[in-house]
Amino acid sequence: MTYVLGKYSTRLTACDPVPVGEWAPWLPQSDDGDAPSAEDAPGELLVFTREDVESLLVNSGNLVIQPDQSWVLVGTETIVMTDAAEHVLETEVLDLGIDVRVTPALFTWDFGDGSAPLSGADPGAPWPNHTISHVYTEPRVVTLSLRTEWDAAFRVEGTSTWLPVAGRAVTETTTGPIEVVTARPRLTTG
Repeated sequence: MTYVLGKYSTRLTACDPVPVGEWAPWLPQSDDGDAPSAEDAPGELLVFTREDVESLLVNSGNLVIQPDQSWVLVGTETIVMTDAAEHVLETEVLDLGIDVRVTPALFTWDFGDGSAPLSGADPGAPWPNHTISHVYTEPRVVTLSLRTEWDAAFRVEGTSTWLPVAGRAVTETTTGPIEVVTARPRLTTG
């Protein structure tokens, strides 16, 4: 298949590595069997962008909180994680079937209390082996949010080569309101 970047073109076979940059398949409209030269204007240029990926229904995954309830305690760890995972979406461009593979690359957690967001490649894990948590310092009502950036690649039907999509698609997930409360011990008789 021939790929173009501006006025440059390259021909790839299934064994060749994907070229670096925003290369896209060149799909000539000619039916006479002659391959157009690199100097000719392409008939159709198949380009798949970050915006195209964002227009698909990327499964952003769930934002999971432990403990799983509508309130958390001041001074104790609130554990967060997501089940966002790589998956393949299908779409059509220029009457060609396109597979789009999206892979979560960066997670940004905002705990809703004005503290700095926490970013990294770790999706988190459940207690007791948790890797991402936050300790609230005062009572309030918060909404947690997770911003996930996705690396994407696409391939045209009938080919096995995945081509990278420039830029990252973004999804956002939020919780409902969560009440941060204090607990006071009480002595009882009994």
